[in-house]
Amino acid sequence: MNKLIEIPRDDLVAYCLNAPGPVMESVVIREIVNPLCNGYPVTLYQKHFSLFHALYSIKNDPVYYKFMVHIHPMHIVIRNYPVHNKCIDYNPCTDSFCENQTVDGTYCAFHYNLYAPFKGSIICDLLNEFYSDPYNINYEYSDELKKVYNGFTKYIINRRKVEQALSFFSFSAIEHCNKALLQKRYRELVKKYHPDHYHGDTTMIKEINAHYTLLKEIFVL
Repeated sequence: MNKLIEIPRDDLVAYCLNAPGPVMESVVIREIVNPLCNGYPVTLYQKHFSLFHALYSIKNDPVYYKFMVHIHPMHIVIRNYPVHNKCIDYNPCTDSFCENQTVDGTYCAFHYNLYAPFKGSIICDLLNEFYSDPYNINYEYSDELKKVYNGFTKYIINRRKVEQALSFFSFSAIEHCNKALLQKRYRELVKKYHPDHYHGDTTMIKEINAHYTLLKEIFVL
């Protein structure tokens, strides 16, 4: 069985807080994780899982609720939330908070209305569930994990096309999409533009399918 690398959470928080901007996973592994391996042979997946397990542990622990924790292989971010009734909505594309005046002490009028339909709902975060369970470090050689890595590689190679496809399906960023949401939006658009309908559009259906084919290889969870 693979062994979880114990990463001191306070050290990880301090490192990210002091970073001048978002940090790539590979850099955090080099600076924080590798020194903890003590020369023992450790696979890249073990390092990756141990790091993400620590990050989600920070995100889920009330002790660290004062921090905004953004977890993505291309940009890991831990920030202090804005104060003085400034909106806390974080945009990973600009690495900045909204910071408009809030209506409820948390969000500005725009973001308050944007998130209002989800208030009180249970948000299913499959990545959080996966990385929060330390046993999943043994998932290294599973077919499902290979699909995840293949999807991530495809995202890196086709990043511009992926961003265009996300925008087409009305997702503002990759973090706002998952397999279930993608499938839901796909069915909605297919139903709307199906050629059998009065306002059907064959060209639009082809575009929908092309974007969906790309994204479904990335969002496998």
